[in-house]
Amino acid sequence: MEVKNMQLPKEKAPTGRAPKYSIEYYLMMAKQVVDDGLTYRKASEIYGCSHGTVNHWVKQYRTGVLPGKVRKVKLDASARERDVNRLTHQVKNLKTEIGELYLENLMLKKALEYSQQIKREDSSVITSENLDQFQEDAG
Repeated sequence: MEVKNMQLPKEKAPTGRAPKYSIEYYLMMAKQVVDDGLTYRKASEIYGCSHGTVNHWVKQYRTGVLPGKVRKVKLDASARERDVNRLTHQVKNLKTEIGELYLENLMLKKALEYSQQIKREDSSVITSENLDQFQEDAG
């Protein structure tokens, strides 16, 4: 008997798009609707999804049927490297900004201290103890 090249069945591509949030997030929402009496409309406002999505996950929660595997977005190496580079650049910019703000803060503290010193010197009160000094300066 001769075995021909048999084609293996193709793996099915997942239908639809990946969920916006994790399963735990949706189940938390469904639990609040079922257990705490939260309305579908209020849950959709709070959790940022449609009331149809709330209905779907409440049904899943009530029946106990949960999706087996949810597609997870896998980053390829170049995407990971881009993210690392972007975050590194962002950290560098934030450190620079912190340094500039620190220097500005020091400058403002010195300016405040100087203005307070000038104010103290200019607002001396004439008393009987220092009256002679002011008479000498005036005369």
